[in-house]
Amino acid sequence: MATFQDNLPDLTVAPAAAGTGASVYIETYGCQMNVYDSQAIDGLLKRAGFTIVDRDLAADVILLNTCSVRDLAEHKVISRVGELRHRRRRADLPQPVIGICGCMAERMGTDLRKGPRKVDLVVGVDNYDTLPDLLGKLTGGTCATEQRTVTGHRSDAHYVAPPALYPVNNSHLVTIHKGCDYKCTYCIVPYTRGPQSEKSPAAIIEEISGIVSSGGREVTLLGQNVTAYNWQGGMGFAALLEKVSEVPGLERIRFLTGHPHDMHRDLIDTIARLDKVCPWLHVPVQSGSDRVLRRMKRYYTRDEYLEMVTYARRAIKDVTFSTDFIVGFPGETESDFQATLEIAREVKYDQAFCFKYSERPGVPAAKLADDVSEDEKKRRLAELMAVQEETWNAVAGACVGEIWEGVVEGRARHQLTREDGPAWRLRTANNRKVILQGGEFEVGDRLRTRITGIKNTTFLGARQD
Repeated sequence: MATFQDNLPDLTVAPAAAGTGASVYIETYGCQMNVYDSQAIDGLLKRAGFTIVDRDLAADVILLNTCSVRDLAEHKVISRVGELRHRRRRADLPQPVIGICGCMAERMGTDLRKGPRKVDLVVGVDNYDTLPDLLGKLTGGTCATEQRTVTGHRSDAHYVAPPALYPVNNSHLVTIHKGCDYKCTYCIVPYTRGPQSEKSPAAIIEEISGIVSSGGREVTLLGQNVTAYNWQGGMGFAALLEKVSEVPGLERIRFLTGHPHDMHRDLIDTIARLDKVCPWLHVPVQSGSDRVLRRMKRYYTRDEYLEMVTYARRAIKDVTFSTDFIVGFPGETESDFQATLEIAREVKYDQAFCFKYSERPGVPAAKLADDVSEDEKKRRLAELMAVQEETWNAVAGACVGEIWEGVVEGRARHQLTREDGPAWRLRTANNRKVILQGGEFEVGDRLRTRITGIKNTTFLGARQD
């Protein structure tokens, strides 16, 4: 397994004496950063002698790795704690140790240890290396109350997940930095994940080399804002992509999430030039209104965003875009909302993740009057999603008859017909999903397919020899 920065401790190696053999079930909420963190926790605990199980009823310890981006996400976790306790009572089983990790732990801290649905342990995003010792004490009945909440940010905490524990969609996740310095006025991430802190290029390359030596062929570079990567002021994200592309045996590189402010022409030119970097850009626009973008503190205008999209489409062959939108931000007028609809129609995104504004405590936007009614937020959300569906159907319909190359990710959940054999999931370099019926393939096989139709956001294809 890869280590961290040259002068930092390897937090993937837990103390050998910490484990008790207790069984642990890990449940993950939120973004792919949390998925990666859960995989790192898995590796930490296994090295310390814990057993990871895939059913909550089989576990001595249940860890919920959580998200705080929206209020609803936190409510789901609190409800889940009550559900887990209830399931144990119904099954006449002893109550497990329940811990909350991640962003919710960092935001709420000791409050999670209070009330009718209190948990036994709270561990923030930079303190997962304390879990083996804490769980060893908890399952052994020797953990003091004051030791059960461990939060606070540490610049030395960069975790590495063992390659054997994933991939997701056949792409191995690799965090390249954590936290964010941009502090968009609506966003809680800078407070739950802390300031931006880079993992060293050497550690990243070592991790990816380990993935390739274990059979991996694709990686997805992760960060709250990967395009802001800047190692010690001397290596930006474009230069990092150059180094990663030099790893022998690595075939494809994806990344999440980019910020429009950082999508400079030299970065776009680098993506266009490097064959291994996939032509898919997830660059959240959030709003099409300059007035709202200023209130969100997004550091770009509508015209600058559209100029970036135009240049990328000219420079990068077959590039596709996905985005995030927020509707109902404080002060958003009908005119502002119509500007958002217009940019959705103009860019023609492959995917758009659309959300109603949700006030988060402690962020600057919480000081603004949440003056768009809930009913109006729902209306705007529905209208935006309808526009996205309309534009996507037009884009996707024009693709029927084209021949694409995709990589097999595995069996499809649902077969199109029973007569033609199994169905397979493929993903193109520009992140389009294709279902292919029939044949026998291995994960990672490259196939050419002729697009025959569309089902929601997925294409249907036929094998093209």
